Amino acid sequence: MDNESVVRQVASKEINWYGSIGLPPLTERVNVLARVEKVVPILLDNSVLRIDALVKMFAVILENSAFEAASANKKLDKDIETSSFIQLRNVNDFNKIVSLHHEITVDKVSVRMERVSAVGTLSIRVTYLGYVMLEGMVGEFPKNEPVRDALINVKDINDGRILQTATTGSDGKYYVKDLKPGTYRVAVEAEGFEGDEKVALVMLRDQVNFVLYRL
Repeated sequence: MDNESVVRQVASKEINWYGSIGLPPLTERVNVLARVEKVVPILLDNSVLRIDALVKMFAVILENSAFEAASANKKLDKDIETSSFIQLRNVNDFNKIVSLHHEITVDKVSVRMERVSAVGTLSIRVTYLGYVMLEGMVGEFPKNEPVRDALINVKDINDGRILQTATTGSDGKYYVKDLKPGTYRVAVEAEGFEGDEKVALVMLRDQVNFVLYRL
């Protein structure tokens, strides 16, 4: 990964949370607050980031509530655990995650039968470095069977200079990971086949496939 070009990316996710707290009898006016106790990110396979979060919900009894005096020193709170997943792009190293910011809101509150319930949103914003990659497959007409050891030349879009090369494996696939974002010409050569050339627009990732014809 050290020789690969990386691009700063941002992924966002809104996670819905729900909680309820029992109230003292005769409580009518309640203010609900919430804070994030912790957020634990775990990078899984296929660039999926799992987010495990612990939210603490607070119920504050307001003035003029019939039970205010008796419950003034009572702590009303509840821990809420929630999880979600964020799909990143081309990340297989947790060190590529630059930052993770979060913001929590309480969206709706209801009081019923001596219980306050709330729903809210936990907004997650992940900044990470995704590596630039060009990939594709070379197949043989007409059944698109893989063509092994085909030579892939990535060229400068203007003067045709060869910038990077790759060869296809037994599955006909190729990967070029040390490119900068930009537009390229991608040419393929294989013994016994007509060559071909296409344009690739690689901002973070692009896929260029070829179907070759025998000579």
